[in-house]
Amino acid sequence: MKKVSKKVRKQLINISVVLVLVGITITVLCVTGNKELNFKNIGAFLKASNPWLLVTSVLCMIAGIIFEGMCIHMISRRFGHKGRLISSIAYSSADIYYSAITPSATGGQPAAAYYMVKDGMGAGTASFTLLVNAIAYTAALLILSACAFAIRPHMFGHFNPLVKFFIIFGISMQAVLLGLFIACMFCRRVVLKVGNGIITLLVKMHIVKKPDKWRDKLSYEVEKYRSCLGAIRKYKFLFLNSILLTLAQRVVRVLISCCICLAVAPETSFWDVFVLQSFVIVGYTFLPVPGGTGAFEYLYLNTYNVIYSSDAFIYSAMIIMRIVSYYLSIIVSGLFTLSYHVYQMRRKPIAKPAEETVPEGLEIPPVPISLLTDEESEEQPEQAEQAEPAEAEEPAESSQTEEENMENEKQ
Repeated sequence: MKKVSKKVRKQLINISVVLVLVGITITVLCVTGNKELNFKNIGAFLKASNPWLLVTSVLCMIAGIIFEGMCIHMISRRFGHKGRLISSIAYSSADIYYSAITPSATGGQPAAAYYMVKDGMGAGTASFTLLVNAIAYTAALLILSACAFAIRPHMFGHFNPLVKFFIIFGISMQAVLLGLFIACMFCRRVVLKVGNGIITLLVKMHIVKKPDKWRDKLSYEVEKYRSCLGAIRKYKFLFLNSILLTLAQRVVRVLISCCICLAVAPETSFWDVFVLQSFVIVGYTFLPVPGGTGAFEYLYLNTYNVIYSSDAFIYSAMIIMRIVSYYLSIIVSGLFTLSYHVYQMRRKPIAKPAEETVPEGLEIPPVPISLLTDEESEEQPEQAEQAEPAEAEEPAESSQTEEENMENEKQ
């Protein structure tokens, strides 16, 4: 019987965690939902809805995957990789799928990078493509938050204190993250000094056991962001276009809720729903749970009650919204990722470039030895061992030539 690989086990654990969180969330909703959350109300909601707007909500979900793929495609082409758009959409699908089933969306970028490298893209190019995409994503969320406050500045005051805390915390974390990106680009020494100080403190507290490895990792990440500044300066519109495409992806995700709510209540103000859903997205995105499960439901119920008085409507809209934006998104992106994975396995392997072509102004920092995998770090000792016998053969050859010269002299 074949053993289950470590990657498969990890993925099964992540899916199990998501299912447990979903089960707990549904149980809590059923217990505290005052019997408004039931299949009868959901069926009545679907029956009264405009089917075309529901279909549009599904198309908006698919458009979100495509927009991220377009952003990845544009950045990677600018960095020298001539790939196909369909491949970039597959990278986007892998990012969305693994982000949805891992805490804090930590599994998305490594999965996308894996398929990029399998397609012959250099590891450095893949890393910087996802790096620019991540910075654009953070900037797009902050722009979306600013637009929500600008469109309906009074609406934030109607939320309860916990909802306000989640929204302010989400915006603050995104701002800190973007500020850290900028600091790595312009204030590298300050970031390294502060980071190394934190590592030293964690070592004294016996939380970190390998300080050299963490310092190498910090230095590598900071240098990577600093090097990205050269490419952004050279391709001035690259970052702007990345933000616009990522913002478009965020907007179509917001439009899913707009389509679902307006499908049943067309008299509702479009901008009210748009602003509320923007606050919900910003409020749960930074929380360390897969897909914001639990936090999304709480924020949705306690923000949409500002414009809707019917609990049955809010609960039904939330369930339909969650099915389309999260569960259906997992299915679509997961199936596309699986199909592309099978395609990569069946095709002929793509040879990796001997030298990675890097655009002018972009310098890829070397990976520190302490961050390499065990297999990579063992390559150098093996090469040294292979070189030793070759060096040992030279004295043997010289001794043979000396014996021949002695025989010739005797003759």
